[in-house]
Amino acid sequence: MKTYFTTVKYAPNPDREEYFGIGLIMVSPESGAVKVRFSRDRVTLINRALGIDKSSLLESAMQQAEGLAKSREPLDVKHLEYLSVYENGIIRYAAPKPLVIAHDNPDESADDLLVQRFDRLYHKLIADKEEKNAKRESKGSALGTIFCQTARVNRKLNTHLNIGYNVQDIDELNTSILLPEVHLDYIGGNGSIYCGHFLDLDVSESTLSKNISETLNLYECLNRYYNTGEQSGKKEQKLILDRKQYGSKGTSKALKMISLVTENKPYEVKEVEDINQFMCEVQEEVQDMNVEPFTIWATKNSPKQLHSMQ
Repeated sequence: MKTYFTTVKYAPNPDREEYFGIGLIMVSPESGAVKVRFSRDRVTLINRALGIDKSSLLESAMQQAEGLAKSREPLDVKHLEYLSVYENGIIRYAAPKPLVIAHDNPDESADDLLVQRFDRLYHKLIADKEEKNAKRESKGSALGTIFCQTARVNRKLNTHLNIGYNVQDIDELNTSILLPEVHLDYIGGNGSIYCGHFLDLDVSESTLSKNISETLNLYECLNRYYNTGEQSGKKEQKLILDRKQYGSKGTSKALKMISLVTENKPYEVKEVEDINQFMCEVQEEVQDMNVEPFTIWATKNSPKQLHSMQ
């Protein structure tokens, strides 16, 4: 069953071209089914972070979009395409993307499958896991934050890398597969994919296992999609660990887990104690390998067809 989905983005200040995903629309041309949902919790968090008052204009725009699911006239893909091109107000509609839903279980109706896939997409692309329960920032994620903040103002690094890259922006790849929820701390292209992700050890064993798995799945997906290979034997995709976390409870078990899942894989586990020294090492590597920002590199390298990734 082929369906189409569109993400709806909030532009608090359109002139700055800053967009935040706040809603999802899914349509099924075959059944005529339409699903629409917005995260008002996420809107509240965004407004609070930016010091913006609650907007009646935004609420009206969301209600109007929600009305698309109740309209007597069935919503079709052409209308979503129209909205993506001509809607330039406080909310923006992404171009609709196709998504094939396998109907393997005869006991499940097409509507049930649509709801299941919609919920999965919504929680992956829109919902904030911490909307209701804000958590303290751990040392591991704090180290990644420090790196990104410093790297963004480092002209030499910005020449070679995209800093704090949201993998959901890879539209072509997102059309074929639901990407893991991983925001890479940096990414670049150099005939291969050069990237790194700061991994937090101060989490439960199950969460750590999930985070490792999703990160490596993302790396695998990038490699297969762009048909890349190792360059000069270097492991260019890095799981980065904060050595200051090594005294935490369960660290030895976490390190053993990481060692097992990365063994014989083209990924480097990088232990960092001095963030400035690490940044210098990254800068030297990207200059030596002539890495360029992924967003530039990817436009010049045709992606390969994915096989068996769904």
